[in-house]
Formats: sequence, structure tokens, C-alpha cells
Amino acid sequence: MLQDWLGTTSLAAFHASHLRQAPLARPSTVPEPGALLDWDVLAEVVAADPAPDILVVAGGKILPFPAPRSIDEVRAYLRIGVGFCMRHSERCHPVLRRVADEFSALGSAQVQLFVTPGGTHGFGWHYDDEDVFIAHTAGIKDYYFRANTVAADVRADATVFARYREETSTLCAATLIAGDFLYLPARWWHMAVCKETSLSVSVGVFTRPAAG
Repeated sequence: MLQDWLGTTSLAAFHASHLRQAPLARPSTVPEPGALLDWDVLAEVVAADPAPDILVVAGGKILPFPAPRSIDEVRAYLRIGVGFCMRHSERCHPVLRRVADEFSALGSAQVQLFVTPGGTHGFGWHYDDEDVFIAHTAGIKDYYFRANTVAADVRADATVFARYREETSTLCAATLIAGDFLYLPARWWHMAVCKETSLSVSVGVFTRPAAG
């Protein structure tokens, strides 16, 4: 699966030049993106028992709203500019379980789904402790990212993210449409803004030192 997403970049080249080192964006390398996540798959995930861990987010904040349990509730939230991060979704759907299993060769993997209405953003500038592999499956989203030179040795926590204001590294950007792929190394700053209501699959991997 990862080799497909990397396109013309070989696994060996990815491990040598990108894993835990530098971002990589590739257009149109995710085969059948709708089979990974479309509105039908999303409907099954939100109605699953047990449910995924759903964060209701908008404008850089986690909102104290009840998690949706049907696709109609998802769409109602989207109409008012509110989106979601659905963590551990591999527990809720066999397709997403396969994604997690495929990436387990690199380390401990979990699958997050991002559902974001057009003209909005979910989380603000932040970083993750894990490497992030993003398959964009619907809509248009602008991703912004830059190296972390001010807090790279600090575990990710909302109380640390304010240090983004100190960052001076080069700002990078990639616009993703359905079928595009983006890799972000652990602890790189990033945020995303939707141009069109978007769906994406984000695989977070705590990569093993000897991975690859």
C-alpha cells in the first residue's frame, strides 16, 4: 500500500531521504480513494459499535459537542462549519483495519479520519509525535507545514503549540485533491484549510528505529 502511495518514489528512497526526515507529496497515487473513505464508508464508521474516538473541531478548537452517530448528524454539523477528527477508526471498519495492518510493518499504526467543511479549518498549527501518512479521498484541502526548530524535543501537547509563534523555518504548502498523498515526519508543524468539504485518511505511525 505505501509503495502505491509513494508513486515513483521507491520504498528504499523514501526510507533513505524522507522517513523521519522530510515531507513528501505525490499527486494521484492513491488508487481508488473512494474505496478507502467516501460518504458510505463514513456512515458505517460513525454508526459502528464500538464507535471511534470522535473529536468535534472547528477553528482550531475542540468543541464540547456530542459526537455524531449517523451520517445525517455529520452533515448537520458540516452545514454549520463544524468538522471531525475520528481516531482509531481501524476498530470500526475492515477497510481501515487493512490500512493499519499494512502500515504496521513500520511500527504501531492507527487510522484517523478527517471530515472538514469547505472554507474552514479544524486544528490550528500543531505537531504530532508520530509520522503521518495522508491519503486525501474527497474535496480540496491546502496543507501548510514546516520544520520544528523550537520544540522538536518536546512531546506534543496543546500547551506547547503556542511556541509555533517562535518558528522561523521555511513554510511549505501542498494542495491535495482526491487521490493525492502527503507524508509529514513526526513533530513537523502543520495545519490544513479546506477549499471544499473534504475527507481524508491519516495514518499515524510510531515508527520503529529500524523500520525499513
